[in-house]
Amino acid sequence: MQCVHTERRRAAADEGGDVRSRLIADGVRFTVNGAADPAQRLTADDLAMLVAEDDDQADGEDGEDTAQRTPGGGQGEETRADRFFRQLAADDSPETVEAVRALLTRWEELGGWIGHGAGQVTTSAYLMLGAAGAPGRGIWPMTIYPGTGRGGTVEVVFQHLAAREPFTDRALRVELLGRLNDIEGVDIPEGKLELRPSFRLSVLEKDRNRELLAETLTWFRDRWEKRETA
Repeated sequence: MQCVHTERRRAAADEGGDVRSRLIADGVRFTVNGAADPAQRLTADDLAMLVAEDDDQADGEDGEDTAQRTPGGGQGEETRADRFFRQLAADDSPETVEAVRALLTRWEELGGWIGHGAGQVTTSAYLMLGAAGAPGRGIWPMTIYPGTGRGGTVEVVFQHLAAREPFTDRALRVELLGRLNDIEGVDIPEGKLELRPSFRLSVLEKDRNRELLAETLTWFRDRWEKRETA
């Protein structure tokens, strides 16, 4: 009987070691005491954002499948873009709203286009590259959501990028993370590199932060355009 218990303890220890090895391989850091780094844990806000985003997708938003160029509405008809900015202005300062307008204009100057989600409760703005309305061909680095009481957010879609060339290369996603973390007020841990972490839109009220994000988006565009020649 003693031998049986000993073997079970060894099996449990081996299993625990395997789990830890797999977590380390996935980018999870551990403290000297063996606990997962607290900075990499999902906060209550992180979970709330993910739940809200999942609800939006259930209302019809599904990335490139629905993030299509917003057609002009008929007379008196609210377009998706109109709805997005109406919801944004209801929850964020005029300075933040103008910063978002400038960001979207800059993205279009870089050759991208803006796709607005179909959600009625909360809409969104996708910063898209690639052929409009061509599922499977487009890519987007981030999605902007109005706040619905919490303040608008920028969602960085690492989870999506991990399946899109050239960002299947983890090193490129790490570089994107580092560039974003250079923005004052943004601190995304590497442990969220396979998720969809967010940061507050209000950080874009600072001129330097807007410049850094524009430089990051230019870098992203350049990496994507060179994907076939790399």
